[in-house]
Amino acid sequence: MQTFEDVMFDTEAMDLAESFADLPEAIEAVIISDEEPQEGEEIYFGLPTATGDIAEIKATVRSVEEAGDDEYRITVLAIQADEALLKAAADALSGKFEDTAGEGGPMWALGLKQQNNTYAVLANSPGGVLTAVQLAKISEIAEKGAGLVKLTHAQRVVLLLNADQLDEASEELKSVGLRVGVLHHGIRNVRACCGSLCRFCQGTDAISLSQSIDDRLYGRGTNFDVKIAVSDCMRNCSESYCADIGLIADKGTYSIVIGGRGSQVPFRAIKLAEGIPQDRATDAIEKVVDWYTGNAEPGERLHKMLRRIGSDMPEADLGGLEVAFASVDDGIDEVARMREQLTRLAGVRKMRAELQF
Repeated sequence: MQTFEDVMFDTEAMDLAESFADLPEAIEAVIISDEEPQEGEEIYFGLPTATGDIAEIKATVRSVEEAGDDEYRITVLAIQADEALLKAAADALSGKFEDTAGEGGPMWALGLKQQNNTYAVLANSPGGVLTAVQLAKISEIAEKGAGLVKLTHAQRVVLLLNADQLDEASEELKSVGLRVGVLHHGIRNVRACCGSLCRFCQGTDAISLSQSIDDRLYGRGTNFDVKIAVSDCMRNCSESYCADIGLIADKGTYSIVIGGRGSQVPFRAIKLAEGIPQDRATDAIEKVVDWYTGNAEPGERLHKMLRRIGSDMPEADLGGLEVAFASVDDGIDEVARMREQLTRLAGVRKMRAELQF
């Protein structure tokens, strides 16, 4: 049973919802408030949801107890909610998203409110590969919504839908072998280049490897977001050097690079291991993910973890570089970036020693 604090309620509808519908099942919850309703009374209250909306809930008061400091512990039975946000309201009442995004599971990309009042659903597509049947289903779903989709840098498809489509979106995607993608605190969509389709390929196959990694790690929760990319040559088309974990092929085997970051101030990933055959690459990536999740602090991305565990290295003398960069003002402290890179290198050395790569 979920407890919600500082909730305002009223005995009349609050006009947040155009219409109400029955919840799939009545949900018991606790409200902490400085207002005291009567047992058996019907009340209405607003509840934040994972879509970014406030869903209005209709509930019956089952019991009222004093909770100290002029507050009351109110047990309610929620029976109806905003019809347009029915699933999001039920998930919020049951604590579904809190459980998945903080207790070892990821937050799923299902129903994220956009500035144009549509709701985004991300379809997972490892390696950026979709079949004709899947594309047809995506088109069918999108036509009922905003009539368009967005392709992301992570090789995923964003469907922009109406609120009343969210309940069925994941089931419709599942009917053609697609799944809702991870938004935060988990393994993101695994990127890949063209692999063996490309003449520069090094005798490996990035597409099948990305799907193997996805099969093994999809849905796994992590301390923060984890981006994985596979490049089948040093041209690095899938930007493995900007991923948390990257694979780059050379002469039939892969090197693993870690700690990359795009963002406002990018960092190039650092080589952790080399000479990894494709048939051992998925095991190696899982080993890296396990080590990261076992050693990172909550909310700590991999590149920050490397900096932390390598921060005890002696500070290098970069005086000459400070002078050189003093005349180049690009808004970024390049000397500080180099010091950070040195600590990340020290972190990778420690990680390599423990993983015995």
